[in-house]
Amino acid sequence: MNILFLTEKSVFPPIGGTARITSVLSKCLQERGHGCYHAFGKDGLSRENLDKQLKELQIDIVICNLVRIGFKKNVLPVVYDLTRGSSIKVITCLHAMPGEELIGNSVSNSVYRLFRGYNPFLCLKDVILHLAPESVLKFVFSKRLRNRYRILYDYSDKIVLLSHRFLDDFASLGGLKIDDKFCVIHNALSFTNFLDYEKIPEKKKEILMLSRMDEKSKRISDALRIWKMVNNEGKHNDWKLTIVGDGIDLTYFKRIAKRKRLNNISFEGKQENEIAYFERASIFMMTSAYEGWGLTLTEAQQMGVVPIAFESYSSLRDIIEDGRTGIVVKNRVYDDYFRKLISLMDNKEKREYMAKEAIASSHRFSQNVILDQWEALFNL
Repeated sequence: MNILFLTEKSVFPPIGGTARITSVLSKCLQERGHGCYHAFGKDGLSRENLDKQLKELQIDIVICNLVRIGFKKNVLPVVYDLTRGSSIKVITCLHAMPGEELIGNSVSNSVYRLFRGYNPFLCLKDVILHLAPESVLKFVFSKRLRNRYRILYDYSDKIVLLSHRFLDDFASLGGLKIDDKFCVIHNALSFTNFLDYEKIPEKKKEILMLSRMDEKSKRISDALRIWKMVNNEGKHNDWKLTIVGDGIDLTYFKRIAKRKRLNNISFEGKQENEIAYFERASIFMMTSAYEGWGLTLTEAQQMGVVPIAFESYSSLRDIIEDGRTGIVVKNRVYDDYFRKLISLMDNKEKREYMAKEAIASSHRFSQNVILDQWEALFNL
């Protein structure tokens, strides 16, 4: 098959998230003999260029991995129109949690962003979303949300969601019924190798966070709050928290860490060799406000890093079996998170058992397994 991927930006080199997912999928499909092509950017996604590529490359499948709604509104109807009357099928992927548009941002971080030159309208919107009840927001924005999700449904032959747990939310927000246009495919693992069980005992007393430095979605201030509780407890000075990643709020998090006088913490910034951090860490922390999938959780599992995460999104349960392949904590119950984190830090035998189980479980998301599901989908 000849497959055309639509993205907002080039996915080479991948920068994480959707770009990484697209890059992995494209590479694996090419290895299986498929032709993979990419259209991105304003010029690449123009009607003229898309029409040209569809014809000249003899495209069979279009995979829309666009993220921003503006691109989806402008591009999806065009692609769908160009492919009608042909055998070309349009598959749209939602690499997000349905309804995450209604999640706002804290007042303190919104003020910080405002003084950093962030769009004032977006800052105000985030604060309103943060303070208003979800039921009110769904009522106020119901028409807008319905249109947003109907665009994906109306201009696709298939819609790929990351979890069966997202189906009802998508249908509800779009005013739709669940039908055979929907399918579910999890994200594939980023790495092809799995940590050898023999290396688990060699892991260091290190807790890892690997994330985009974005308070609105990743809520790393919660992790810093919990780490302060660990510092205050005073019995784990031989443990270290390592935070890897870059983004708009990195300075914000460094200021919080300084103000809280946090010990045994390191901000590493963006790193090319992320796998080295996974190989040596024992525990992976996640405190996100929302995720579509949580790719770093499965990356951690395949490297034997035991994940602990707030249950702030439903697909988390597809990844972690609580108490066996990781730890699930009720959303923003900090004391419970602290106690369960300490329990992991104190019990090496428990960590090593869960690390082995996590590695074994992560094989469900291996690239070959996920690619089989994609190839089955191509036979629409």
